[in-house]
Amino acid sequence: MKRKLPILIVILAAIGAVFYYTMAHHPRDIVLTGIVTTDEVIVSSEIQGRLQHLFVQEGDAVTNGELLAVIQPQERQADLAFYSSSEKQAVAMLAQAKADLENAQLNYQREQKLYATGADSEQAYDAARTTCDSARARVEALDRQIQAARAQQDKAGVQLGYTEIHAPTNGIVDTRAALQGEVVNPGQGIVTLINPDNLWVRADVEETYIDRIRLGDKFMVRLPSGATRQGTVFYRSVDADYATQRDVSRTKRDIKTFEIRLRCDNSDRSLAVGMTAYVLLPLGKP
Repeated sequence: MKRKLPILIVILAAIGAVFYYTMAHHPRDIVLTGIVTTDEVIVSSEIQGRLQHLFVQEGDAVTNGELLAVIQPQERQADLAFYSSSEKQAVAMLAQAKADLENAQLNYQREQKLYATGADSEQAYDAARTTCDSARARVEALDRQIQAARAQQDKAGVQLGYTEIHAPTNGIVDTRAALQGEVVNPGQGIVTLINPDNLWVRADVEETYIDRIRLGDKFMVRLPSGATRQGTVFYRSVDADYATQRDVSRTKRDIKTFEIRLRCDNSDRSLAVGMTAYVLLPLGKP
């Protein structure tokens, strides 16, 4: 019995070593290194002008519709006043032109009767007719002029509205691309906003494991501090990305990757854009 005891100990030690080796070299999870990212909203100018006021600093929280900046409005205000004055002037001229047209029509009607009875000359009749036609044409021209002035006035009003730059969404000012006093051009970014409630973790998964992942799957996400939280897969790319391992020998296939995105609760504002995050993918998952 005493001889069998060392043999039993050796056997148990061997089994333990095999078990340890198996667990050490075949972990239950693989760790995907990802990064916290989001869609940035670039707030830009729609017109050219000098940035007269910039009301926000980097890190400020803004709400949808909040006034962020003002471009000098004097030029657009002057345009609006000019076209408004042009419209009023054309309206006054139209009133006079309509009165002239009415008078010309009455005179033409009298000339028609006189010419029909032979009491008036053809020359007088033609003069009355052309005068009436001219008065009608002037009324039509002034009417078109008023419409054009109103259209220009509407355009100037829109341009004036562009001098005020408002936040298109809730968010935090991430960067300021322009400074107060600078001249900005159409499409030029002024500030960049990010929504801290719309961050996600982006990671690349080797094709070996991508068939284990479905939309709606939940995985643990570990932050650099060691804190963990649950993430839900809301995006899985449908086509492969670059190869992580290139087969230079041409004897095997390249290892490709697929992008996945997981949304995590960020109510405590622990996540930040650019932060490294680790996604734990269970190998035992079917």
